[in-house]
Amino acid sequence: MRVDMATQLPDDLLLLTDKMTMASSLECRVPLLSNAMVDLAARLPSGMKIQGVQLKHLFKLAMRGVLPAATLQKSKRGFGAPMGAWLKKELRPLMHVVLSQESVERRGLLDPSAVREAIALHESARRDYSDHLQCLMNLEIWCRIFLDGRAPGDVSGELAEYLAGSVAA
Repeated sequence: MRVDMATQLPDDLLLLTDKMTMASSLECRVPLLSNAMVDLAARLPSGMKIQGVQLKHLFKLAMRGVLPAATLQKSKRGFGAPMGAWLKKELRPLMHVVLSQESVERRGLLDPSAVREAIALHESARRDYSDHLQCLMNLEIWCRIFLDGRAPGDVSGELAEYLAGSVAA
């Protein structure tokens, strides 16, 4: 808890929460980090806070009857970018250019039909392949820079030009 308070909270989670909410013109409060709550939590024995693999045990016990059971049973998750939605809308043209059949075949690392199928299943909302498709896009862009020996600015410029041309067309 001390390490989190000294490192991850101020330098990561709280900083990002502050920046993201301010960028969206939202006012955000972190009620469980009030001085009184943090002091209380720091004095509690670990066994009261964690029971087996269940984190926040005491908190969940205290919130029974206040919060819905489904909320209390949800697994922990962070603030993820809506990559799945972006790949269906804003990033769709980029995905189709970077993972085009021609590009995948030329690279020779992936099965073009498997890539095409993953894109189709993701776009039709039959499967969420957000992470897979993002990784494949990153791999191809990485290959263009580090295997093909191209400058990062040239790769990003080429993709930007293609996208600007496809939007204008």
